[in-house]
Amino acid sequence: MRNLIFTFLFLNVYTGIFAQEVKVITWDDLVPGEVKIDDPFEELTEDQIDDLRYIVRMRMLQERKPGSVGAESLKTLEEKEKKLTAEGVDIEGMLVQHTAITELRKKSGEAVVDSLNGLNIRMLGYLLPLDFEGKNGVEFLLVPWVGACIHTPPPPLNQMVYIKFDKGFEMNASFAPVWVEGTLQTKSLTKLLYLVDGTSEINVGYAMSAEKILDYKKK
Repeated sequence: MRNLIFTFLFLNVYTGIFAQEVKVITWDDLVPGEVKIDDPFEELTEDQIDDLRYIVRMRMLQERKPGSVGAESLKTLEEKEKKLTAEGVDIEGMLVQHTAITELRKKSGEAVVDSLNGLNIRMLGYLLPLDFEGKNGVEFLLVPWVGACIHTPPPPLNQMVYIKFDKGFEMNASFAPVWVEGTLQTKSLTKLLYLVDGTSEINVGYAMSAEKILDYKKK
């Protein structure tokens, strides 16, 4: 009897040590917290942003095709530059920062959370099938919104998860809302998505060999 109790206790402790709890995460959890962008354009009014866009457009046109900007457009350009300067907007500084912010946003979209690597997680998203076996999908992209990669541009690299599910999941339509459970990997991949008018290469920042795929109502 004593040996039986000892064995029972040992198995429970052993299981508790090695069984990893499933952590529910959101799409925000896939973005590193240290990535912060101070965007000076957030302090501008919509009119000021429109004026900056006009200035950029006219300057680019002048640079690409000298003499192509008419006198009236040049006059408007000068007026907008004077107006923004009078309002305290550093036009040249803003344009330089715009380039830097664009690059920073690109890098932040490619950054992954290394601490999630190897974690047993569950998350909600929409399935976009990549490959089938019969009627069942076996490879997918998990994306945060309906239409991603097809009707809208692809999300950032760290907002997509490549899913491999050998058991197969019956797909009645693209973008099925599901819960996916499995071990997450921080793994950069390029997957081929077949579209009506051709194919598209999609860059993904995470991958998962899924243990379960469930209708989102069956959490």
